[in-house]
Amino acid sequence: MIDFSAVHVSRGGREILSGITVSFPAKTTTAILGRSGSGKSTLLRLINQLLLPSSGNITYNQKPVADYNPLELRRALGFVQQNLGLFPHFTARQQIARFHNHPLSVEALAQSLGLESSLLDHYPHQLSGGQQQRVALARALASNPPVLLLDEPFSALDPILRRELQDLILSLNKTILFVTHDIREALRLGQQLVFLRDGQVTFAGRPTEIRSSVDSEVQAYLRTLDA
Repeated sequence: MIDFSAVHVSRGGREILSGITVSFPAKTTTAILGRSGSGKSTLLRLINQLLLPSSGNITYNQKPVADYNPLELRRALGFVQQNLGLFPHFTARQQIARFHNHPLSVEALAQSLGLESSLLDHYPHQLSGGQQQRVALARALASNPPVLLLDEPFSALDPILRRELQDLILSLNKTILFVTHDIREALRLGQQLVFLRDGQVTFAGRPTEIRSSVDSEVQAYLRTLDA
């Protein structure tokens, strides 16, 4: 569904992504791992045209991403970024309604994500961290997109809330690209794993294949499972 072919990204004389060739199949959850600065967030932002590649090709449904109208493309690609990006002057209801094109009503969509109707008229600063996460996810799902891009959306949450939102992700029948630093989270959610190091893919495959990788970065992540 989403394919990268020899994609390079350079900024200020520094190469952020170097020759990325990888595919993200439809209706598959792919966990993208790597240390800070490895290029994970850059990869996601290339898909919805928030960034442009220096060279190489990215296709969505076999059509070059560059040929899509950016607004139409972003309606098809729900996006939850690290800092959530909620509008501080919009209520939860307004955040979701702004992009709404879902079979469920705003209220029903919110409730399906564990957000009570009584909270929909609250502003972000009046909501807890977990509630804000649910608003951001509801907003990303409001246009009923076939693809969901998640950039470490749960990293700041306590373990219980994190588990609840992981369960929500597992219940979605969508193509999902999920950036995380947590190998346990990746193994729980991911049907495909992609590891980045210094802007290059060092592993791409199923979770069952990961222990056969000889890459030092992959092995370093696996050792954390024994900690």
